[in-house]
Order: sequence, then C-alpha cells, then structure tokens
Amino acid sequence: MNRFFLEPYLITDERVNFPEADVHQIISVLRLRSGDIVEVLDNQGCLYRVSLDVDVDKRSVTGQLMTKESVSTEPAVQITLCFGMTSRDKVEWILQKGTEIGVSDFSPFISSRTLVQSADLSDKKMARWERIIQEAAEQSHRGRLPKLNQPQEFESCLNSCVGLNNLSLIAWEDDDSDQMNINQSLLGFDGNSIALYVGPEGGFSTEEIHLAKESGCRVVTLGDRILRMETAAIVFPAVVLHDLGEL
Repeated sequence: MNRFFLEPYLITDERVNFPEADVHQIISVLRLRSGDIVEVLDNQGCLYRVSLDVDVDKRSVTGQLMTKESVSTEPAVQITLCFGMTSRDKVEWILQKGTEIGVSDFSPFISSRTLVQSADLSDKKMARWERIIQEAAEQSHRGRLPKLNQPQEFESCLNSCVGLNNLSLIAWEDDDSDQMNINQSLLGFDGNSIALYVGPEGGFSTEEIHLAKESGCRVVTLGDRILRMETAAIVFPAVVLHDLGEL
C-alpha cells in the first residue's frame, strides 16, 4: 500500500489534504483514483488509512480518514549517523540506505580529509536530500522521518552530538590500543541513543581521533577489511542495530 508523510496540520479529524508534490505523484505517477486506499503518517507516531477523493481535472486530492493507529516500526534506540561530506551521489546513497535500515538523524561534517571542504548547503540541495529521505522512509515503512542536519565542522559535530547521546562510537581503520569491536563497545549498553562517526575517503587523521577520544568517543573497528566510506556508513549502523536486536 502506498504511504505518504504529511504535515500534521494537513490531517484533521475526518479529512486529509494532500500537498502539490503528492498530488502529482498520486495522479500522474501512481495513477490512483477516487476510492483507492493509501496510508498517511503524521511524523508523530500515528498512521492513518485514507480513502482518496481525486479530482484529475482540478489537480486536487483529498481523503477521508478511515482508521488511526500507532506506528511500531521505529527502533527503540535512536542512531545519529555522522559522516564526512563527500560527492553528491554517495551522500544520497547514504541518506537513502541509512533511512531504510533505521537511522534517526544524519549529521554530515567537514574534516581535514573530506572531499567537500565547504559546509554551505543550498536550499535546493537540502530540499532534494530531504525528499530522498522521505521517499526512502515511505518505501521502508518508517514511522518517523529521519532528521537531516546542516553540515558542520568535525569538532562542532563532536560537541553537538556526543553530549546528546548515551554512547558515541567512531570507526577507525588504523591500529589503536583502545580499539574494540562493535559488539564489545555495546556490552552493558542500556541507553536509547547512540552517535556513530564515519570518516571520509581518506579516513580520520590521528589528531581527529585524539579529539574524538577527548570528547568521549570510543574507537571501534569495523573488521579486518577496509570498507569504502559509503559502505562503512551503512554497515556501521546496521551492525549496531542488529546487535541491539533492532534490525
């Protein structure tokens, strides 16, 4: 069944009003008609089944609320994925697949070795990336839309994320005396939020790892093989959620 995330103000006690972007998808792409049933989510934990009223001539779509229920597909542990800014296609792949597996927040950062060295993100690109997240969330039956934060410097990302999460882990491919695997890093964990840091194509510098440790991050390994950064950005949260029984 087709799913749509809508702003709560578009959902009343009995009716739903679909915005222009969804009207185009419903009429021109999905070719749905009056009487077809869709699912609508309010991004606040509720799911509604809606019977459509489609006016093709006026390019208008509304709907009649049929049922309402709570959504239970969200992980109990919220994952914030912090990753080095990279090329557009890699970022979009990370956002799409990260949303599908259950990431709650995306926080891109600029570090000494990131391919992109500017934290400026145009409104157009931000809107495109948020749309990719929304489409992935609808496809994967997420109950809430993951949040996409504006890019920031690595140190600022550490300061803003470490303190807000019960545990912070940073993946590093070099040998480190304090390094542990993911399973070891999660032993005894009983919180509800984890921040994960994945470096850029060139990896983190030694200085950045020291800074992360001082900020409260634990250094972990993703295994004996070296992963591409976009692969690591998906494997890392997937393994964490799996080990916590949330995947």
